[in-house]
Amino acid sequence: MDMLSGSLLPFFAVVRAEGEDRAAFLHSQLSNDIAHLPAGHACYATYNTPKGRVVANMLVLNRGEDMLLLLAADVAAAVVKRLSMYVLRSKVRFTHLPDWSVAGWPGTDSTPPAPSSIAPLDFAAREENGVWLLPPPQGPALCVGETGALPPHRADIERQWQLQALSAGVPWISAATSETSVAQMLNQHRNGAVHFKKGCYPGQEIIARAQYRGQVKRGLVLLGAHTALAAGDKLVNEAGEEAGLVINAVTHDGASRALAVVKFAAVNAPVYTADHIPMEVHHVFFELPPS
Repeated sequence: MDMLSGSLLPFFAVVRAEGEDRAAFLHSQLSNDIAHLPAGHACYATYNTPKGRVVANMLVLNRGEDMLLLLAADVAAAVVKRLSMYVLRSKVRFTHLPDWSVAGWPGTDSTPPAPSSIAPLDFAAREENGVWLLPPPQGPALCVGETGALPPHRADIERQWQLQALSAGVPWISAATSETSVAQMLNQHRNGAVHFKKGCYPGQEIIARAQYRGQVKRGLVLLGAHTALAAGDKLVNEAGEEAGLVINAVTHDGASRALAVVKFAAVNAPVYTADHIPMEVHHVFFELPPS
């Protein structure tokens, strides 16, 4: 790992799950097949409300002796508190690791995936001197380890990493967007975060119904605008009616790129910020249902 080409990503926090029931417990709570995640592998997953809304999405790394959860720092405490409420007699303990961080390494491929592409449900990770490299099949690579073993924060590299995540259609839920969308709206079923045959977990029935009955009416798009955008910003149509929500955005020199969840009907019509600044649709990460 070239330390000069990476940057800390302050967006993320690291939570450790330990105890002999850690895999079984997380399997019962998250959208992916944690029970069968091999040691040395990682996967995307979502943690949802009973109504199927994504509280947080995360990367889960199985280190063999424990599991690490990589998720937005501003939702980490709430997720740990919520998970801990359901531990009961399970032998599992969650700990925020304040001396651990996540770093990003921008890649070279910024080509958005086709709307029909589906990523694997897990992928191999690699450990070097206590630092784990996670190269997901979609989106730029991350590393997790003790903060002192990772590269320092560099705003330019962080921005490159964020832009590549946007281009790959890999959104990250934060406090501003928690519980606003079901997994399919966020492209999680195509990014390898949802295992549809694994059994029950919070929100499973809603997510399965959305998948097999086509009840989702919103999807993920890559947008551009000549103004600053932020997670949680509302989007409107030409008449000023609600049309979507910004999930992640990168602003530089007065222009922004953003991943947003929008109504299907908004894809082929003008979309605006709440201040009625026009936005350009650069890529659609879903297939529109037949009319």
